[in-house]
Amino acid sequence: MDILIFVTVGSSEEYKFPRLLQIVDELCDEGVISGKDVVAQIGYTEYGPRNYKAFDMTSDEEFKELVAKADIVITHAGTGSVTSALKAHRKVIIFPRQFRFKEHLDDHQLELASLFTDKGYTLSAMDKEELIDRIVHIDEFHPVEFVSSNKKINKIVIDFIDKT
Repeated sequence: MDILIFVTVGSSEEYKFPRLLQIVDELCDEGVISGKDVVAQIGYTEYGPRNYKAFDMTSDEEFKELVAKADIVITHAGTGSVTSALKAHRKVIIFPRQFRFKEHLDDHQLELASLFTDKGYTLSAMDKEELIDRIVHIDEFHPVEFVSSNKKINKIVIDFIDKT
């Protein structure tokens, strides 16, 4: 599979996200993906990937360049990370942080992942097996085009908040 996969876990200092980075390493070990095709922004997570290139943080401009070069973006459910990839017309797999793993203060990322996936913009994976499935079948995924509109996204977020 000759694709560039850009993995991003966001920039939370309080909540690290080694689980996703470790799973990506395992997928490289298992031959599901090639480490030479993976680049990751690991933020403040101390985990050091064994099989692929990684960096802590970068400028917004460099981040957007990496997203633009990627065929697939695997990201936590941070709105900025997701919408950056969608605006660049990338195929996005959301791997949300989960409260039960102490990756965030609540499960709002599960809810946001559901929102983007239900609208057909992205795919979502909650665990290693689902992530493998999404990667293996990525060519079959034809995302709904995301049209950036603050008014539209604000309504979606407000409707979402009102329902909770």
